[in-house]
Amino acid sequence: MVNLINSWVKQITIAVVLSTIIEMLLPEGSTKKYVRTVIGAYIVFIIISPIITKITGKKISLSEYKIPQTKEYEVSTIDTNAQIKRTYINKIKQDIIEKIENIGYTAQKVEVEIEDEDYTNITKIVIEAIKKKEESNTVKPIEITIKNEKKEILTEQEEEEVKKILKNSYGVKEENIIVN
Repeated sequence: MVNLINSWVKQITIAVVLSTIIEMLLPEGSTKKYVRTVIGAYIVFIIISPIITKITGKKISLSEYKIPQTKEYEVSTIDTNAQIKRTYINKIKQDIIEKIENIGYTAQKVEVEIEDEDYTNITKIVIEAIKKKEESNTVKPIEITIKNEKKEILTEQEEEEVKKILKNSYGVKEENIIVN
């Protein structure tokens, strides 16, 4: 009987220590609360298993129960990586738009390509930029006419200026920066 109690206390101690270590290693987030729930259920199972064994006369083991395997975790991981990549690219695009506007141009379209393994390596930037129109603070009566709008395209020198800024900011080779 003493050996049974001694074994039971050891199992509880090991489960508590392991659960503490697992909780410390887990990142904060929604997953942590689910892991805590499973760990708590496991500890409760260890605590009540001798009582159930005494009442029913049968030894209960978790290895008897089959847990169905699902692909949800793998799909979730893939979706998370794709979402991280999209978010990173969108942040770079916003940064590029701000840099272009700071030097007096408007970025109408920005495309960024990065390496899949290393998100820090930008392989290509395609940007459609035009000269920023000057705005005045006075209100003038306007005449409405329908006409084709011509974009003010950048000169070669202005394109080179944009390329230089993007090259220095992101370390992209100049031949991989396309300014339209």
